[in-house]
Amino acid sequence: METLRIGQDRPDDLEPLIKQHEYARARQLTGKYPSLDTLEIQTWITRQESEYEAAVFTDARSLESNDDLLSAVQLLSSALQKIPHSTLLRELRSAIEHERVDQLKINEREQLVSSATYMLEQQQLYQNKINLESPSLGQRWENKRNAKEAQALSGKLLEHGQYAMQTDQLEIAENCLNLSAALKHSPEADALLSEIKTTKDSRKQVAQTQASIKKKKKQQKVKRKQTNKTKVLMEETQQALSNDDLQVARAAFVQIPPSAQLRKDVIAIQDNLDKAVGTRIDELITAGDAQYRADNVLEAIRTWTKGLSLDPDNPELRERVERANRVLARLEELKRLQGK
Repeated sequence: METLRIGQDRPDDLEPLIKQHEYARARQLTGKYPSLDTLEIQTWITRQESEYEAAVFTDARSLESNDDLLSAVQLLSSALQKIPHSTLLRELRSAIEHERVDQLKINEREQLVSSATYMLEQQQLYQNKINLESPSLGQRWENKRNAKEAQALSGKLLEHGQYAMQTDQLEIAENCLNLSAALKHSPEADALLSEIKTTKDSRKQVAQTQASIKKKKKQQKVKRKQTNKTKVLMEETQQALSNDDLQVARAAFVQIPPSAQLRKDVIAIQDNLDKAVGTRIDELITAGDAQYRADNVLEAIRTWTKGLSLDPDNPELRERVERANRVLARLEELKRLQGK
């Protein structure tokens, strides 16, 4: 199809214009001829335009993902001539253009860094050579040429270092500036490197301060949690003591966090608990001894075992239970022998 020319559009050209995605011209045409300015035609144009916009957006994104940024920009620029009011395509083109500029800078920087590294190696080789023997005329000429190139490289790396600082890429900036200074010493590079060091030190200090604050807040949170837990457990212990339920009291008390066990109020409750347990142990030992002397060995074991549940490491109770178990075992053996 032959491309239509602006200014020569006629009503019959509406469909060809839409097929060529010339939506801006199509709308101008409908505005020029009232017979075309109908709701049905405007709706049709809008639908076709939206489909075209979506297709261009998808294609541009695909080109971008394949790193073909130039083609993506060209595609979007062409589409914006047809639908200049498309905010979606204009914003995408702007974003890709910025991305393309950044990519070009990255490529240029990488080439400069590579060239600078090579140049510094050549300078070192030349220096090593002249320490051993006089360089040839060709070598001196090459070194002189390298020195001129080094100055140019130094200036370009300085610019890239400044740009990297502006975009807060301090590591990249530092590398560029160090190479620039190595190729040709300059007060500008020194000043920028000093600024980078100051910025890094400041950020490190801020990070350490923030980490310290975060740690302190965490410690305070843990402390508050332990304080609340201690309060609840102390209340449970005290209530159990009041109810003379020593097992519950002991079970609650042993859960109190170690960090709170040196508090005076905790020590006071521990003293009360130890005293109550000691009294109960004495009672159980006395009762168990009486049962044992009355030949109620099994009942005595049960009584002393209750005491061990309160004080598992009590040597008197443990000795009594072990002795009673031996007696029971001996009695069982005698019964077995008598039954034969």
